Amino acid sequence: MDDIKKINVGGISIGIKKLDQVITDMKAEYADRSDQEVAAEMLNRMEKRNYIPSSARDEYSSAFVREFRKTLGQPYKAGSDGGLEIRVVGPGCPRCDQLFGRVMKVLTELGEEADLVKITEANAIAATGVLVTPGLIINGKVVSTGKVPSEREIRRLLQ
Repeated sequence: MDDIKKINVGGISIGIKKLDQVITDMKAEYADRSDQEVAAEMLNRMEKRNYIPSSARDEYSSAFVREFRKTLGQPYKAGSDGGLEIRVVGPGCPRCDQLFGRVMKVLTELGEEADLVKITEANAIAATGVLVTPGLIINGKVVSTGKVPSEREIRRLLQ
């Protein structure tokens, strides 16, 4: 199960096998290539390990490119569902947990839906570009590092 990663494909959470391995294998050669080239190669590699319906190839391509760019710490387009993608980055310390709790509280108060994830694994933290934890990433942009923003500040960042 460690080699299955959940990603958002067209607004649906899908389990994808060996995504992290494919990204690792491709990053040196494809980091500076166009999204179209990355998408074509990732589809080619991922179809060998996963069922990808022909009617959803475009959504999968976009999701694969987004995950590739996120992993490399490069700019990427948010998911096609237009929803918020929020990452709380840190090793699981009390301040990281406090930030995660505040983000959840603010999302609840605002009635916002979001893809909210804690990133706690060392290599994944390094890939985000956050050097001082806790970190807060909203739709791929690092918006806070090294502190726990107030609920008011989080609300402002989300709006």
